[in-house]
Amino acid sequence: MPPPPWTLRGRGLLTLYAPAPGTPLGALMLLRYAESPVGPYDELLWLEAPVASPAGPRPQVRSIVVSTSESVAWGRRNWGIPKRLAQFEWERGQVRVTDSDGRAVAHLAFRVGGPRLPVTTALLPAAMRTLAQPALDGAEGWLFTTLDAAGHVSPARLTVLHTDGLHLPLVHARPRPTLGVSNLRLVFPVPEKA
Repeated sequence: MPPPPWTLRGRGLLTLYAPAPGTPLGALMLLRYAESPVGPYDELLWLEAPVASPAGPRPQVRSIVVSTSESVAWGRRNWGIPKRLAQFEWERGQVRVTDSDGRAVAHLAFRVGGPRLPVTTALLPAAMRTLAQPALDGAEGWLFTTLDAAGHVSPARLTVLHTDGLHLPLVHARPRPTLGVSNLRLVFPVPEKA
């Protein structure tokens, strides 16, 4: 079985949403991992930052769906990430995501293009790249996971046609920058527990 650390490789999209007054920054991420310790899988998540935790304000994955049961089980166990199983149907420039009961989670259209620039999270303070997740499935405490990522980014456009099953509806929300990410290498280490 695949305990941490994990190294994942793939590509995806990242869209930031400016917070309303008094609310944290939001990010919608759509990822396709070609390589992971549990094989290829797709992922759609909503992340907020900063969120209060015992270690202070940190980013937190609030809602996430993935395409394989192995990713669900090990993401929940290893890092406290609240993964749920879903089906991803890809068409040219679009993806439809439905949960295990067949209910719509999201329908997204996207386009990626333009010059690519190398990026790394190594330039960010550790607190900004440390997920703080409450333990799940009867476990107690918190899990703190400091991520390392590198890849290439390029301008992209994301149109949210539906997201009621992932987070608050984003159809009428105005996204800030959207980036396409290629050659992504993401490392999930052994978390610290509190």
